[in-house]
Amino acid sequence: MLEILHAIGPGNWVSGGDVVERRESMQELFFDHPVCPEETEEDWPDDRQLYAEMVVVEGERLVGTAMLVVDPEREDRPARIWGMGVLPAFRTDFIIQTLEETLIRAAHLDPAYPFIEATDGALVPNPYSEIEGLRERRGPLAA
Repeated sequence: MLEILHAIGPGNWVSGGDVVERRESMQELFFDHPVCPEETEEDWPDDRQLYAEMVVVEGERLVGTAMLVVDPEREDRPARIWGMGVLPAFRTDFIIQTLEETLIRAAHLDPAYPFIEATDGALVPNPYSEIEGLRERRGPLAA
């Protein structure tokens, strides 16, 4: 059974085992199986803010990882899903969208950011934004 777990914060998946080994496995997953390969060439800017980081596991096996970050200097769409890596056998729209939606909910992103850029470039409304009339574009967030 697949589970989505926090990779940062209290009781997170990373701290539940060998921290260095788990962090390295997350990094390898991102570089070996990126959903957005162009992101592997990106540097981590000094002002980047990490709001949420999650992993997808099947038992003890890591099958996916991603982050929700804010790059304040990126004026077009500063909030986005970044660093997603998913094993090919698990790379489905359902897994990717569910991981994105879980990150968005977990981040409790400041309402000043009305949208989050998904891995496919689509803009997902921030469920914590106070912009009247916004409706989410897909699945469980719309319920």
